[in-house]
Amino acid sequence: MATVSAKVYEHHKKADGTYNVKIYVHHKDQRKSFDTDHYLVKKQLTAKFNINDIFIADLVDEDLRDYRKVISELS
Repeated sequence: MATVSAKVYEHHKKADGTYNVKIYVHHKDQRKSFDTDHYLVKKQLTAKFNINDIFIADLVDEDLRDYRKVISELS
């Protein structure tokens, strides 16, 4: 079964100082990433680059639920 997670990486910082939230799908030793429409600034992240902004975290969780639903339907 595939697993889905959201990540923000420090080295993916854009020129305007924002970071894109990426969704990663792992399955059978393969990993694919998908860009989202969600961008964060440094103060919306924890020191370990986890999402600290509750509003954005809820939106990302909703996206993850959608991915998981599609994966479950494909099983």
